[in-house]
Amino acid sequence: MKKVAAFVSLVVLLSSINLARAQQKAETVVGAISAIDPNNRSATIKTDSGASLDIRTDDNTVCLRIPAGEKSLSNAVPIKFAEIAVGDRILGHGTKTDQNFMAQRLVVMPASEVAKKREHDLDEWKQRGIGGVVRELNPQTGEITLELRGAGATGRIVVDTTKARLRRYVAGSLSFEDAQPSTFAAMQPGDQLRALGNKSADARTFAAEQIVSGTFKTIGVTVTEVNQQTGEIKATTLDQKKPIEIAVNKDSSLRRITQPVAAAIAQKAKAAAAQPANTPQAQKGGSQMIDVQHMIDALPTVSLTDIKAGDVLAITGAVEKDESRLVAIKLAAGVDLVLKALQPAPGKTQVVRLSAGLPTVFDFSVIPIN
Repeated sequence: MKKVAAFVSLVVLLSSINLARAQQKAETVVGAISAIDPNNRSATIKTDSGASLDIRTDDNTVCLRIPAGEKSLSNAVPIKFAEIAVGDRILGHGTKTDQNFMAQRLVVMPASEVAKKREHDLDEWKQRGIGGVVRELNPQTGEITLELRGAGATGRIVVDTTKARLRRYVAGSLSFEDAQPSTFAAMQPGDQLRALGNKSADARTFAAEQIVSGTFKTIGVTVTEVNQQTGEIKATTLDQKKPIEIAVNKDSSLRRITQPVAAAIAQKAKAAAAQPANTPQAQKGGSQMIDVQHMIDALPTVSLTDIKAGDVLAITGAVEKDESRLVAIKLAAGVDLVLKALQPAPGKTQVVRLSAGLPTVFDFSVIPIN
């Protein structure tokens, strides 16, 4: 009788385990392979939300490969787990625990296909994308009034976000892949925004399919110390003389303003300052700011070793909670040449308004513009 009771107990226990497994809700994860262990049939991915997740498989896991841009599995081809490599993007279907994700199916887009898709997406953004600065938001209608920026772009357009996928830039990166899922409420006036979609026939409205946005600022600083090993610059702000740490990473763009370019920027700054505040051009931000941005972007890049103590820099980066630190997206040295060119003659007053220690023409766009 004891053996029978023990057997019944074991059956009940196994049934409970199988029932618990069956009741586990299937989930989906998406990300890129950052590490892989072929022997243990496991991998680590960086999910699209930025988290790191361990993926486990077994003999029952189905692995499929699809071409770039596919929307269904109709053209999927079965592959072995050993064919998956670092850099591949995957869509995993299975069950998630606190420690890992047990995959029932992995849909794989190889890194080479990812590169093709990225090139295709870039072309699509160039053809069907717009960029600019957010001026008004209407939470009730889900509409944004966008001041257009970019070559040949003028005026404002109303962007319908109701059917759009919203993402937000992270500090130090303008990569769409690094941008995090976001909401309409996260956006605010002054944000820089890029949208993919279709303009109306009269070009007054824009139906967005994807939107990526961020809050950026440009400040002037004087360098006090440069750490080449860590890629960090210690400096003080031009306006308030507060200490600040500037982080430079592989995606940071570094340039140095030359004497001729400094003189040209000073002329643009004076022209912008002479524009009456209530004119249509002033309300649109004018062309001076974009001209200055193009001047600096056309300069050759420099390395961190070219930045020295005493240099005066214009730094553009994403706004963060910690105001004592800024990850540089754009860095322009040689700003002291511009400020010197703007100094008024003896007995004259300064006509160029400074913001964060810089002429307002340094209020750069950092999002890609066509």
